[in-house]
Amino acid sequence: MNANALLKSQIFNGLVFMTVCAASSNALSAPGDTRLCNDGSASLYFATVGEYEGLLGSKAMVQGLVEVVPGHCADLVPNGMNKVILAFFKKDNRGLLTNSLVRPVNTSRVNTEIRTICVNMNQPYRLFGSLSDIRNKYVNAPCPEGFSIAAPTWIHQPGGGQTDYHIEVHANQPANPWRDKSGATRTTAPVLRVSPLQDDGPLIQANESSVRDTEAAVAVLEAVRVWKEDADRRTQERQAQIWAEQQRRRAAHEQRVDEAEVALSKPTDGSCDQYAEPARFKRGKDISLSGVRLGMTLDKAHEALVCHGFSINPEAIARAGGVEKFWANPREKTFRKTLDDGTVVFTDVEARPPRGAPPGAEYVVLSVRIRYQHAVPLDQTAWDHVRAEFKQRYRTTKRRAENQHVIHMQYNDGIGIRLLQLNAEDFRNGILTRYSISIL
Repeated sequence: MNANALLKSQIFNGLVFMTVCAASSNALSAPGDTRLCNDGSASLYFATVGEYEGLLGSKAMVQGLVEVVPGHCADLVPNGMNKVILAFFKKDNRGLLTNSLVRPVNTSRVNTEIRTICVNMNQPYRLFGSLSDIRNKYVNAPCPEGFSIAAPTWIHQPGGGQTDYHIEVHANQPANPWRDKSGATRTTAPVLRVSPLQDDGPLIQANESSVRDTEAAVAVLEAVRVWKEDADRRTQERQAQIWAEQQRRRAAHEQRVDEAEVALSKPTDGSCDQYAEPARFKRGKDISLSGVRLGMTLDKAHEALVCHGFSINPEAIARAGGVEKFWANPREKTFRKTLDDGTVVFTDVEARPPRGAPPGAEYVVLSVRIRYQHAVPLDQTAWDHVRAEFKQRYRTTKRRAENQHVIHMQYNDGIGIRLLQLNAEDFRNGILTRYSISIL
């Protein structure tokens, strides 16, 4: 006899059962290190009750049925178990399932108190639970709904290294049929069609930890759903508020545009007469451009420009917040109009507090410039005519400096010395397209 292996066989109930065991029996084997091999001509089925008792607690598992077809092996020990109770089934030559009692030669059942276990012939199953719960419901018990009593063969406890159980299964004679809880005989077994260590389709009962994980996942998903609905609701509320605010601002802007258009309309009550310009200025304090004089208040400057037919995009006034805020901005303001001959005339007005005024003082006009952009360029003769008219109209002082392109004059308006000038802004080769007159 080989010292490392022991071969034993026994013929029992039409089966030949052989075991090959390693000599050492001290070390515990890992789950799944034991296989059941079918060396016969008919399929063998087995159901198991796996148990685990260790430092980390006790647990148990019920599963079945696992089919071992001729010429194949199956893992015997459920994953994570250190003890397994087995019940075997095979078909006789009539095709009836029999609860076959098979165990190795020269071995005995580890626990003779285990007389029955519960199996289910309606569908594949795996049930997990505590050791006490599984024992109370499925070992030496009346069996729950859908389960029937079967006699186990023996209790296997892994150990001693690799161990294979070999069985010859034949269906060459009739045997006592196995009857389920209702008394019916069975010809078909609900087989787990893969290794017993893997899932195989729907099971009767899920792993309790899996149930808890699923419930936790469902709770998380529900919390996410509630959070998303709440977030969507808050987003919709914010969007509604933003939309309402946009509508309010749009209405306010359109109202300011309407007010700006009214403010840019030329009065018809004769109030524009005060801004009429003479053909010739006789005093410095009377000098104005487009009706606007230095030191004039902003509302008067606005009215003077409108009276002389100048305008500006009402959107610019509306964006500034109205006529008053538009003029309070220190940036230069530009109004325009187009003459009948196509000449575009621009009037630029700079408004700031008076020089030397304390902080917070009202804005007044500090400089005015009127620019002419001709649709048809002027020749030298026309430019000479413009220069002559300028000197004739603004004869308020004899102090002036001039050349072919510029005329500078100084005058006194009662507040201080002012500068009046005519500039040819684009005079090339005797042709003029733009010129300006400024007071500052």
